[in-house]
Amino acid sequence: MFMRGLELLRNDRGVFVASPSQDYQACWIRDQLYSTFAYFYTGETKKFTEGVQIVFDILHKSRLRIESAIYRTPTVGHEFIHAKYHHESLDEITNDWGHHQIDAIGLFLYAVGFSYTNKIAVFRTAEDLELIQLLVQYLISIRYWESRDNGMWEEGMELHASSLGAAVCALESLSFQKLAAVPQEAIDLGREALFTLLPNETVSRTEDMAQLSLMWPYNIIPREIQDSILKRIMDRLVQSKGLNRYWGDTYYRSENGISGEWTMGFFWLSIVYSERGDPARAKYWYERGLKTVTKDGHVPELYQNGEPNVNTPLGWAHALAIIAEKKIAVAGDYRGK
Repeated sequence: MFMRGLELLRNDRGVFVASPSQDYQACWIRDQLYSTFAYFYTGETKKFTEGVQIVFDILHKSRLRIESAIYRTPTVGHEFIHAKYHHESLDEITNDWGHHQIDAIGLFLYAVGFSYTNKIAVFRTAEDLELIQLLVQYLISIRYWESRDNGMWEEGMELHASSLGAAVCALESLSFQKLAAVPQEAIDLGREALFTLLPNETVSRTEDMAQLSLMWPYNIIPREIQDSILKRIMDRLVQSKGLNRYWGDTYYRSENGISGEWTMGFFWLSIVYSERGDPARAKYWYERGLKTVTKDGHVPELYQNGEPNVNTPLGWAHALAIIAEKKIAVAGDYRGK
């Protein structure tokens, strides 16, 4: 069921649009990679490889921008690596966007390290390997450990724990596997900044769905901090049809004042609890997620006023549903049809 919806958004090259809606017919680096991870868990290595290599192709086209940022630290949004691209040409779409998203670059570097760990060959040329080193230099040039970015939700410029965690985890993986030269100081500064900020997501935001990424895929924070973050999320962000991204979110807010209810939050919680060795809670949140699926078998981006919004299906949400399903240690009741 979930795979059919995901495949609707993928072209023959392995490029994903975020959703069929007019505003989401583009390829975001973050959405591309989360969607691609589903294929690893279904054993479709070829499609997983193609999905990661698409991001190489995107960033090769942005090499001049990356090198410029290494030479001179960017000062305005469009000078950073762009966040979204045309789904056919892979060209940049617009300068007018919150492009500074450290978590997306961290996720790509993490995906490369993850591929290497699992003996999946994503490097095709020497240029692919060179790109990884350039991205390490890029993170150092922008001083990611103190660089306010737009974060996972492409909004206000703050120092985000989820962005720091993505970068630190990626750099540690690349260094350990000797895929790039990574100064230990760059890792240490990032870790110090991350654990100074935790358990908050930002100085102004005490809880955020983006922090689930610190537990999966990155698994970079200890159990006691996970517990604190999860309690805050349970206390303030859980709604009937999904999670609010953060307290006070105005994107697709309902008439009753409830912020948009993001369905993928339930599936993300299921994955987290599977990773924590708690199959009962993993099953509970997976089942909560199932109740948000439309009659067409699609997972919406979110619910507003009790109805799915226009960004349905959302590839990222379908991917998390697939991964959650694969991680639950139960009988065939939850296998996709």
